[in-house]
Amino acid sequence: MTAAIDAMDVETRRTFLLAVVRNKGCIITTSLALRIYAASPWKDVSRNTARRDLRDLARRARLVPAEHQGARFYQLSSDPNCPHPVRNTRQLVLEAIHTEGGEWTTGRTRRTWHQIAGTHVLRASVRRYLAALHRDGHLDRHGDGTPRRYYTFTGDTR
Repeated sequence: MTAAIDAMDVETRRTFLLAVVRNKGCIITTSLALRIYAASPWKDVSRNTARRDLRDLARRARLVPAEHQGARFYQLSSDPNCPHPVRNTRQLVLEAIHTEGGEWTTGRTRRTWHQIAGTHVLRASVRRYLAALHRDGHLDRHGDGTPRRYYTFTGDTR
């Protein structure tokens, strides 16, 4: 439950930052993001967290990264309603498992997920995803009771 609450808080924080940038209509840097957060409920946000927020908004195509004399900044995107990159990720990962075949461990799935979506995914989330695919009949599970569990594609593309 805590992870879900933390994820909602992250999404709320990023939405707040984007709303402030849209209202001001300005370019944004990490320093400006930290000043915006200082006047919000997220006063204790670190510089690295602000950078992650800006990078995530850029991956979603809400902000466009640019650079001037070695300094990175972000501008508003021209499309305010672009989809999040992980919207179709689960289906694309299943298609990659089908296409590539072989043994699929949590680590291999995480790397593929990252290549497809460009965002980090937790190991526990990948484990749940693989278990759900197994439960739904898409994957066979191997290695029960051993230190190395892996999955293979069953051939079912429902």
